[in-house]
Amino acid sequence: MAHDTSPAPGSNYDLLDRAMDERRLELGLRWKDVAVRAGTSEQALRDIRRGRSFPRDLTIRRLEETLGWAPGAIRAVLGGGEPPVAAPPVDRSVPSVPTEEGLSWTIQDGYPVYHLTRMIRGNPVTVSQVVRDQRSREQIESELNQLMDMAGIIWRE
Repeated sequence: MAHDTSPAPGSNYDLLDRAMDERRLELGLRWKDVAVRAGTSEQALRDIRRGRSFPRDLTIRRLEETLGWAPGAIRAVLGGGEPPVAAPPVDRSVPSVPTEEGLSWTIQDGYPVYHLTRMIRGNPVTVSQVVRDQRSREQIESELNQLMDMAGIIWRE
């Protein structure tokens, strides 16, 4: 299937670049993080932001999800509008705890929540942190590792 890589007529890629950058900073993400979470390369993301290529529908959807934008947000910005932020779903159930070891993240009330899971004595233990500032992912991971070390000490006693 052919893919049109030309920008849409009347597109505002400078607005898209600015809006994506602002949202990325709000979420405390690096461009590399955005690219990885959207399933694309940093170069492809740069080309999209600069108007050198137009993303496929799947890439658009993944970028919108990564940035916490509502469906259609990228096209709205390219048309000169503002990106609508997706309202977080109201979930009154008990939050699911990750069982895979490692670092993961979700969006809660428009903010990224990082989760670090480790197996301690055969049980998955997760520590989580809501990030409302511009700390790097590395700094957050370091803080979560410190919390996890404290949890490991408590579990061993």
